[in-house]
Formats: sequence, C-alpha cells, structure tokens
Amino acid sequence: MENELGIVFRSVLSVRDTLEGSIAEIKSLVGPGQEAYAESIDFLTFAARRAALSTAPLLQDLWVLFELGEERNGYFVEFGAADGRGASTTQLLETLYGWQGAIAEPARSRHEALRGSRTCYVTNKFIYTDDGLKILFNDTASSEDPAAGAAVGVRRGGKRYEVETITLRSFLQAAQAPRTIDYMSINAEDDTLDILERFDFSQHDVTLLSVANADPQQSATLAELMARTGYERRFEPFSLSDVWYAKRERAVVARPEAA
Repeated sequence: MENELGIVFRSVLSVRDTLEGSIAEIKSLVGPGQEAYAESIDFLTFAARRAALSTAPLLQDLWVLFELGEERNGYFVEFGAADGRGASTTQLLETLYGWQGAIAEPARSRHEALRGSRTCYVTNKFIYTDDGLKILFNDTASSEDPAAGAAVGVRRGGKRYEVETITLRSFLQAAQAPRTIDYMSINAEDDTLDILERFDFSQHDVTLLSVANADPQQSATLAELMARTGYERRFEPFSLSDVWYAKRERAVVARPEAA
C-alpha cells in the first residue's frame, strides 16, 4: 500500500509541475499588443490552482470568487440546483466562504440530499413566469446532470409529477433575500429568457449572473436584454455552454492575485 500511495503522490507532484510550467509558458506569451489577454490568463491561473475545490460543472464558483476578490459572506441565488453537491455552482461559496443564499430545486429525488448538505433557504417550487401554477415536471434522478430536472418535453425519461410554480420575485421575497445579490445561477432551460424579461432588476442589485445551457436561438435576445440591463459578458471562451455576465458599474478593480 505504501508503494501505491507513493506513486499517487508523485503523480500529484507531476500534475502540479506540469500546471505551473503551462501557466508560466502562457504568461510569457503576453507581450506588446497582447495585453487584452492578461485578465484571461490571470483567471486561468487563479482557477487552475483552486480547481480541486470547485463543485461547479464549469468552475462557475471559481469565476465568482475571481470576480469578487474571493469575497466572504456574500449572497447567492441558485435555481436548478440538483442535489446541491455533485453539480452545484454555489456549494463552495456556502461551505468554505460563508455565503448565505437561496436555492430552488423542485426534483423530489434531490430534496433529502440537498437539505442534508446545505444550510441555506431551499424551496421545492419551480421558478417560472407565474406564481401558483401546476406544471408537469420530469425528474430524471441523475445528480450528475446539471439540468436533470426540467419541465416535461425538455428531457426524456424519468419520473413525472406536478410541481408548483413561483416567480423569481416571489422566490426572493420568500427567502428574504437582501437587495444585493452577489451571484445568481440560473438553470431554467427554455424559460430563462421569459423569467429574466419579467424580473425587475431595480429591486435587486445582482452583481454576477450565469445562465446554464443557453438556447442558441435565444442567445442574441438574451445578450440584448442583459446589455440593456447594464451587464457585460465575461470570459466567453471559458463559459462553454454557460453565459456569464457581470454588472458593469460594479466591476471589481482589485481582483485576487493568481497565486
């Protein structure tokens, strides 16, 4: 066993050395005329050295920490949260950085694990454009799928049952969310655009916002809406199937060093 442990340890050292070498090589490429890439490299360095801490599928939690200077005691909102562990964009913020927040996850298969692993406000209602409706929900019972629960028609298979809807505004009121929301994570499938169009951003100051699995057909309209509301897209090459937005006037000047 000691021999096997030693092999694993040497592998860890090898990964670290390879990572540090890659970071140094990338940094060396930033020369005159390449300054526009410096921030992206800083984020890559920051994320690479903390990647093992992340519980988010695309390192969204590390993006949030980078943007906010590793802020502690912030406030998050996450809907479509799976079981709050395997693919959660906010678990790291809550457990290691002392954030509070609110989670909406209507999938019954996730309730026990979610409530057992998180201390924030949790509702089993479905974030939607209207309050108090009953919609047919598809629970695929797969915590590894960040969009495992969805309105019927979006995912095939799984168990189907009715869930109650709640608007984003009512959800935040029920959670007694503060006016300033540091990070909002949205995984609402086809309803995202409608939800955001009906949300009054003047009531809550949302600093950072990520939208998962953005519909390509709605991406242009979403981009227009966010720009009109005062947001700019961030790190497009890294967000992949997500889109990440930051409030323009609240951009952080002093971000953490990449070390």
